[in-house]
Amino acid sequence: MALSGTLLLCLLQAAASQLVPRGPRPIPEIDCPIRVYFTIDTSETIALQESPPGQLFESIREFTKIFAQRLDEENYRGQIRITWTIGGLHYSQTQEVFSAFTTKTNFIRSLSRINYLGKGTYTDCALKNMTYHMTQQYHDTKVVRFSVVITDGHVTGNPCGGIKVMADKAREEGIQIFSVAASRVIDELGMREIASSPTDVYRDDFIAVDIVNGRPTIMTSTIDQIIKTMGEPGPMGDPGLTVSTFKH
Repeated sequence: MALSGTLLLCLLQAAASQLVPRGPRPIPEIDCPIRVYFTIDTSETIALQESPPGQLFESIREFTKIFAQRLDEENYRGQIRITWTIGGLHYSQTQEVFSAFTTKTNFIRSLSRINYLGKGTYTDCALKNMTYHMTQQYHDTKVVRFSVVITDGHVTGNPCGGIKVMADKAREEGIQIFSVAASRVIDELGMREIASSPTDVYRDDFIAVDIVNGRPTIMTSTIDQIIKTMGEPGPMGDPGLTVSTFKH
């Protein structure tokens, strides 16, 4: 694959650390730690969007599980070792952290225990909370930070200052945000306010669940594209997996 911005950043940071007054030394294998934080809307508009109530939530949870499963450690050309730690919260008017940063196995185990919260949607507060958990106790400048926000873009209030204000603060902390539509029923303006710049990279019509041949389908193509953008190639090819695939 071509050297992505993430890998290039890791390479430049490592090269800079090797510079000494007598000149550069050979660069050893470089660690490229990537932190990914899932911020998942489980409010009433998500819970009631498909029948039976909660069906879309179940699909989003499966989407997140598959996403985490595909975050594999990789060595890039014997030079850069990519490692992942994953955390997450889900939200409505309140936020619940269901996983601190951990391995994908532990993350998936914690993810399986969440239920939708219902009620209204305060996405700005969720972004504020996400930023706090991504930055507290983690000041290593080598760490690359991404958040994957899964929502429909609709809000019922902005008690934390509004989506754009909180998204900008996250970016000021070095967090790049991917904005993923839960389904096709969305407020696109809200989705674009969440996404980092350029929006054609961090929004790019990403969708977690679509209706294909009358059935809800997990859009694995979204997962692959986001992972590729983060810096690791995902398994390309299949456009999606039907929800029924994971029930047998």
